[in-house]
Amino acid sequence: MNIIFLEAVQIHGGARKSTIELAKRLNEEGHNSVIVDFWGSCSEFVEDVQANKIPIHILKKNDSPIAIFSTKNPFKIGVNIISFLLDWVRLKKEFKKFQNTFKPDVVIINNIKTNSILKKGKNYKIAYFARGWFAYNSIGFLKKLMFKYNSDYFIGVSQSTRQAIYTGGLAPLEKIFVVPNAIDLTKVEQYKRERVARKEGDPVVILHCGGFLPAKGQDLSISLARKLKDNNINFKIILMGAVYDTPVSENFLNKIRTEISQYKLDSHVEILLNQKDPYSIFKSSDILIHPSDTEGLPRVIMEALAFEIPVIANPVGGVTDYILHNFTGYIATHNNVDDYYEYICKLYYDRDLYNFIAGNGKALIVNNYDKKNQVEEFDKIFKKLSAS
Repeated sequence: MNIIFLEAVQIHGGARKSTIELAKRLNEEGHNSVIVDFWGSCSEFVEDVQANKIPIHILKKNDSPIAIFSTKNPFKIGVNIISFLLDWVRLKKEFKKFQNTFKPDVVIINNIKTNSILKKGKNYKIAYFARGWFAYNSIGFLKKLMFKYNSDYFIGVSQSTRQAIYTGGLAPLEKIFVVPNAIDLTKVEQYKRERVARKEGDPVVILHCGGFLPAKGQDLSISLARKLKDNNINFKIILMGAVYDTPVSENFLNKIRTEISQYKLDSHVEILLNQKDPYSIFKSSDILIHPSDTEGLPRVIMEALAFEIPVIANPVGGVTDYILHNFTGYIATHNNVDDYYEYICKLYYDRDLYNFIAGNGKALIVNNYDKKNQVEEFDKIFKKLSAS
């Protein structure tokens, strides 16, 4: 099949990496996948696509996307709106030209921006790939209309995402498919071989991955660090993630830095921004915590389990697809620092328990989240799309 992954990338994170890996796997299985990006403004994303030998087409080259509300000045906001609408018309025109040449069978989108330049019934199917948690109540009225009436099918990364789409009334169950993320276990094993054996007296290294936004829970990590320090646990917490070019993200990062200094946690908490090689951090970590407010099927948990790193997480979105409490990891009461502390101590003091949880998590990934499973699920969807 001819497949377009239509993107509007500003930050190259886990979801985009998953898209690149999926496009590559589909091409290796004989499909014809191409990535089409609005602006090509995220050089890291473009370079990653090219490094994986996936064709990429830029609709309208622009070094930075138009941010309508990047200012509070009403006049400048008006100018930004006009610029955005002109940009949108050009993007729509350029996509139509490319579509007429490439002749896609399906266009896979993941946000309302990319959906807006498409039109249902134009000789291709529109599949909305919901990689994140689908919080129906947080979606605006116009977006709901577009999702419902300008998409042929939905693809979720977890059963919980599928149910959220269905209960929101956006599509019947027969038009909502589930294709979980997948991981390249060969790459994980290469990094695992570089692990240095832990010595007695080494701190337990607790990893928290996520962009610097309040919903990602770095506040909880600071509270946890204070509790661990007060109870004389030998630990180090690494906060690894992206800082976005928005006041919310930058202000939140500054808040976290202030708290680290205020509570004298500098020797216990390290911030790693925009890490390009996260596996180099995974290989030296002992526990992953994931105190996030919203998730689809978080890639970072899948990666941690593949590294045989036990995970403690909030029960949000598809997290419970991965984490069976007391077996493949631990589910905490939402952002309850006492729960996180308790489960860290269990793993810290009981090596047999640690190995039991780590081994079960690794087995889950090996048996259920291999790249072969992902491609097979997509092939089933493509057959149904061809028949409809």
